[in-house]
Amino acid sequence: MSRSSEFVITGLRLTRAFTPKLLGHVRLHGMAWLLLLALASVIQANYRIAVNRTPSLPYSFYLICLNDAVETGGFIAFHWHNGKPFPDGTVFTKRLVAATGDKVVKHGRDVTVGDVTLHGKEYGITGRRLFPNDQLREGDNIIPPGKYFVAGDHEYSLDSRYGLLGLVDQKEVIGRAYPLF
Repeated sequence: MSRSSEFVITGLRLTRAFTPKLLGHVRLHGMAWLLLLALASVIQANYRIAVNRTPSLPYSFYLICLNDAVETGGFIAFHWHNGKPFPDGTVFTKRLVAATGDKVVKHGRDVTVGDVTLHGKEYGITGRRLFPNDQLREGDNIIPPGKYFVAGDHEYSLDSRYGLLGLVDQKEVIGRAYPLF
């Protein structure tokens, strides 16, 4: 008998031995597996986990509640669609600093929202040159409908101060993010 025919015969014996065990497992635990799959699909339809890989915010993991409204001061999750240095569709999590109708004041590279001034850097933490957000004119600005001004807590956060990100469009928003740890 050849090695290949021995392998086939051995495989058939293992299959015959395994089939009753598999059927027994399905009879005993099938309902639990179905419930687990249903629960996983409900969770996947409503929630995501985001990982923050930069020092822009003090937390590393976030639970994103899909399509939840975000309030100013809360965390917002959105897709990046501005090209390099990040792949298209990368999930970003930032703090929502100003929403539609809110006032922001631009002074050169710096942006003031309320009583907080965010100082714009000429170069990012990676050494890449950063340009001010050209969607904002010098002086007072009102955030237009369907747009958001987002910022990180770290001084080198890539956020709406810079043209590379700019204002976040509502269609890119995934939902509200809650810090886990």
